[in-house]
Amino acid sequence: MSATIRDVAKFCGVSASTVSRVLNGYTDISEETAARVYAAIEKLDFVPNNTARMLSKKNTRLIGLTIPDIKDPFFSENAAGAEKLLQENGYQIFYGNMERSSEKLLSFLQQARQMRFDGLIITPDEWTEELLNTLQRIHIPVVALRRRPPQSSGVPFVDNDHYRGVMEMMTYLSDLGHTKIAHIVLPTGIGEIRREAYRDYCRIRGIEARDVKIDLPANKLDQARENGYRAMQRILADYPDTTAVFAATDQLAIGAMVYLREAGLSVPRDMSVAGANDMEYTSLPWFDLTTLSLNRAEMGRAAAQMLLDIIENRQTHPENLLLGTSIIVRGSTIKK
Repeated sequence: MSATIRDVAKFCGVSASTVSRVLNGYTDISEETAARVYAAIEKLDFVPNNTARMLSKKNTRLIGLTIPDIKDPFFSENAAGAEKLLQENGYQIFYGNMERSSEKLLSFLQQARQMRFDGLIITPDEWTEELLNTLQRIHIPVVALRRRPPQSSGVPFVDNDHYRGVMEMMTYLSDLGHTKIAHIVLPTGIGEIRREAYRDYCRIRGIEARDVKIDLPANKLDQARENGYRAMQRILADYPDTTAVFAATDQLAIGAMVYLREAGLSVPRDMSVAGANDMEYTSLPWFDLTTLSLNRAEMGRAAAQMLLDIIENRQTHPENLLLGTSIIVRGSTIKK
C-alpha cells in the first residue's frame, strides 16, 4: 500500500499540515524540519498527489484546449502554437480530442470545471444553445479558436481573415489572365465566408460566378477528396470553358485534381488549381499546390495570449482578432 501524507508526518514527528506546507514551498518552515520531511518522503517512497495539491490552490495553471480531430494537422499546429506560449508563461495544457462530437465537448467542459482549469481554448464544430449555456455555468475564461461564436455569447475569438484571403487569391488568379474561375465551396460557416468573398469579387470584376457546392461533408480528408472530385466533375459539365479553380480548402483541391487526372486533363496546363490552408503535403511534387497560408501556429499563439490577458486581468473584454493570410505560389497555377 502506498504511503500517505499522514504516514510521512508520523514518521518524522510533525503534523500533516507541516508536510503539506513543505511540499507547497512555504518559507515559514525551518530548514531542519524541511530536511526531516524530505528524508521521510524518500524513506517511505511517498509520491505526492499533484492533482490534489493544484486543486487546493487558487490557480491550477492548467489550460484546457480542445482539438476537433487530432488526425487533422491543421488543428495540431494550432495546438502547438498555443502550447509553446502557455509553457513559456508557466502554464500546462490539458488536451481533449473531441472527434467532432458535441457530447465529448460538453463532457470536457464539465471536467474542466471539476479540475478548476484557469482557462479554456475551444474549437467547437457547432455553437449550440447547450454549449453556450454550459460555458455560462462553468465560470471559466474562454477563447474560441478558428470557430467564430455568436456575437451575443461574449466569447472572444481568434480566426483568419478568410474574406480578405479569398480576395487576394482571386486577384492573383485574375492577374494570371484567368477570367473564367470556378469555386468549390466548403460546406461550413467558414466556407460561406469564403464563398461570399468569391461572389463579391466576381461581381466587382464583372465576371461570371461559378461556385459549386456539393452536399457532402468536407471535414475529413477522404470526405473532402470525394467532395472536390464531384465538384470538379460538375464544373466541367456545367462550365466546360473554365480555366482556373479555386477550392476553399487544399483537401477539396486535391479531390478536384484527382478528377482532372482521371479525365485526361493536366494541371496546370489545362486547368490551374488553387486551394487554402497550406497543408504540409500540398508542397509535395505530385501536388505542388498553390494555396493560401493561414499561419496556423500563430493562430494558436494569439489565442493563448488572448486567454492569458483575460486570466491575468490585462484585458477583461479583448477584441476579436482576425489574422492575415498569404499566398504560397507553386506549380499548380500558371498564366492563361
